[in-house]
Amino acid sequence: MTQPDTSKTILIIDDEAGAGEFIRAFLEDRDYVVLTALNGKSGIDAIKTKNPSLVFLDMRMPDMSGVDVLTEIRRDGIDIKVILMTGVEEGAEIDAAKALGVIEVISKPVQLPVLSEILKKYT
Repeated sequence: MTQPDTSKTILIIDDEAGAGEFIRAFLEDRDYVVLTALNGKSGIDAIKTKNPSLVFLDMRMPDMSGVDVLTEIRRDGIDIKVILMTGVEEGAEIDAAKALGVIEVISKPVQLPVLSEILKKYT
């Protein structure tokens, strides 16, 4: 039995199911394996158990912010590529996320050309 190719696995952590489904459909059309989590805790669990190659992480969620998620996975020594999705262009939260190693910050709602560029650069 062969192991699944985790290099094509992408995790979307977003409390807005519709936003996550929009990105999921786009990625699945390009043959990526897509996992979704509707909150920070289940997102962290998926990172630890599914080993995705890339994470799209919403900045503002009710249970844990994107910065909280990043802080926890970095504290656990997990080095994973994270794209932060936000409706805010700048500020202390963005600076904190960048300090925790976010590789890109993209605006919500996410635009398909932006997703295409992200895939070219990081997968």
